[in-house]
Amino acid sequence: MTGRIATRVRAWHRSLVALLGIAAVAAQAAAPTYRIEVHSLPTLTLMRAQLLAGSQEGAAAATIAGELSLPFVAAARMPAVLLLHGDAGAIANQVVWREELNALGIAVFTLDSFSGRGAIATGASLMTMPDSIGGLARIVDAERALALLAKHPRIDPARIAVMGFSSGGRTVLVGAQSRFAAAFGTPGLRFAAYIALYPDCNARLVGDTKSDPGPQRIFIGKDDVLTSAAACTRYAERLRAAGNDISTTAFEGAHHGFDNVSNPGMIRVADAPTGANCNLEETAAGELVNVDTGRALTLADKCIGKGLIAGYDPTADAATKVAVKALLVERFGLKP
Repeated sequence: MTGRIATRVRAWHRSLVALLGIAAVAAQAAAPTYRIEVHSLPTLTLMRAQLLAGSQEGAAAATIAGELSLPFVAAARMPAVLLLHGDAGAIANQVVWREELNALGIAVFTLDSFSGRGAIATGASLMTMPDSIGGLARIVDAERALALLAKHPRIDPARIAVMGFSSGGRTVLVGAQSRFAAAFGTPGLRFAAYIALYPDCNARLVGDTKSDPGPQRIFIGKDDVLTSAAACTRYAERLRAAGNDISTTAFEGAHHGFDNVSNPGMIRVADAPTGANCNLEETAAGELVNVDTGRALTLADKCIGKGLIAGYDPTADAATKVAVKALLVERFGLKP
């Protein structure tokens, strides 16, 4: 009797181990398991005039870094998305996006354009952006990151998209323009898609209707007082009329940073200047001026408003995540 009991116990134990093993494999398959790599990136710090001139001459050298998150996938190579932060630097919303995209089998490279340049958050404020590394001048960062990802042995160079937030979204839209790709990009290497969340769309640049073939998608809140939904709608209409694949989705009641779940309440700074109502254009001389004055924009211009508002909107966030993931699944040939 004792021997039969021992045999049954051992059989039960083997069955339990097998079941636990199956559960562990299932859990691993369902979880966004990934490897973290940190890569340094040599780049240049361009001033706006240098960028508009398409010149790297005299630009200061800089070294920045990014965190590459690789999901657990069986394929030899996987698609990737480059994330470009806004004026507050890489914040919590990008962590959420990384996890969402990793779960689809997409690698995510979260680039930090600020820390390596000494733009470190101090005091109570997180707004760290020096003028020289605003949304326009970070195109070199994006292009260098694209080249780095394309050389990675696990990344498919034909399936790399770029996604930016606020000033990073402006980098995305300007970087899609053929003029800047030719000046600062790698020949034969382009992004598969361009995704911009609440970017500035109010600057008309020379030749800006000539864009890369990759689709451009803009998501913005209709109540955004930092960037203008109306300006993004006009921008998309103008580029679409020229044959580009671009669209703007504007959400009722949503504000700047609508995807930042770590900010469930509204941040309000009554005295903060805002330029959402200003319209800029590039002159033949390569200068960016206020359309109303014909001169460089200043805080004294009538179009400058006051009052920063930013905060999470669950409806806009959920809709944007559905749309972005659907676009990437289609562009990357993934199973939904």
